[in-house]
Amino acid sequence: MSLFTHAVAPTRFPRKTLFTALGLALSVNAFAGFPTLYGKVQVTAGQYDFEKLDFAQVTPATNPVSYRNLGATNTTTELDAFTVESIGSRLGVQGDFDAAAGVNVFYRIEYGVDYDNGTNSNGRELVQRNIFGGIRGEWGAILAGKNDTPLRSLAGRNGTIVKNSFVPAVQKTDIDRFNEAPLADIGTYLVGENRPDNVIQYTSPILLGGLEINIAAIQSEETGVAVKNAQGQVTSAQDDNEFASGKAISVGYGKTGWFVGAAYESNVLTTDAARVVGEVTLGPVKLGAIYQTAERHEDTDILGGFTSFVNATTTGVGAQNGINPLAEWDGVGGTTSYKEQDGYVLNGVWKIAGPWSAKFQYANSTSTPTNETYKDVELDALALGLDYALNDATRIFTYYAEVEAQGDAAISTKATTDSIAALGIDFRF
Repeated sequence: MSLFTHAVAPTRFPRKTLFTALGLALSVNAFAGFPTLYGKVQVTAGQYDFEKLDFAQVTPATNPVSYRNLGATNTTTELDAFTVESIGSRLGVQGDFDAAAGVNVFYRIEYGVDYDNGTNSNGRELVQRNIFGGIRGEWGAILAGKNDTPLRSLAGRNGTIVKNSFVPAVQKTDIDRFNEAPLADIGTYLVGENRPDNVIQYTSPILLGGLEINIAAIQSEETGVAVKNAQGQVTSAQDDNEFASGKAISVGYGKTGWFVGAAYESNVLTTDAARVVGEVTLGPVKLGAIYQTAERHEDTDILGGFTSFVNATTTGVGAQNGINPLAEWDGVGGTTSYKEQDGYVLNGVWKIAGPWSAKFQYANSTSTPTNETYKDVELDALALGLDYALNDATRIFTYYAEVEAQGDAAISTKATTDSIAALGIDFRF
């Protein structure tokens, strides 16, 4: 007997029963916080011009692995690449619902999506971004999960989820004007752009007409077992296993036309950092500034949170393989090893006319390698951009960014300059 010629007739439900079932389903979804789908697509086509220092491992090898210049200290290896990149693209669901009188439950599940080749830096189609759940009342909000630290959020457009919508908490825009753009995002110059796991965070209600306080307890969840190198030296105590082994707090106050804020974090990715930001609007011009100082939490630590700035094809030449401009100047291969850093960012946006906006950003930082035989590394960076807004959710943009870094002459007598010129589209749904 053929299954294709003797198909079972479909069961017919009474129309009234079907409508009742749909009504119940909708009611349950409404009660349970029916999710809102949202996302962002940001794709660029750009020309990179890298300068990589051509130096090799010290012989005999040391631990950690050290590098020295081959002798041609006045030369660099030029690397050019034209790339299509997905930068900061994401897909998420979020929602909230009233769980009880005066208590609102909210949630967000957000993943990064790589539109240019389908896989992210982790080799998979999706990479975790902010993923959390929490409760809210007149007293404020508490969330738990993976989330930007209060220090990082201070330079971005932080906010909250209210009735399935993202609502800015205070009058502030992205003070990082080139957020997530390779070689222009502030993470290229400064540590502290962290999105850690195991976060419990409290956000106050808006006080005094514009004041917001954020306090985060971050659990490292280490094993307590010390990690040693080949010489038997303890490189990591692994004893950050108590509640709030990492701590962060931010205070911001914003009104129409201006915003000021400060943040401090302790032992977040083994780093202690303090950041101050400000923004003011003067007619069609909006000016912003960021100042930060950071140091490693303990003598066995290194500064954490350096941004990997590029998804372009990298190289095996030298110690730096597309990690960060500062990675070439610490004398250590395979990582970025610094113990202190001070830096600042100055930027602005000019709404020229109609849909056109121009923006600029200048940055400077001084970083001290953990290897005390090397001098500080000076970094200077400039970014220029032009945006054309098709509507509130879509823009076409172009930008140019250049980052120059120079450290100890024992590594190279010539600075490295990495640059990119790119054209892109950004739309949100």
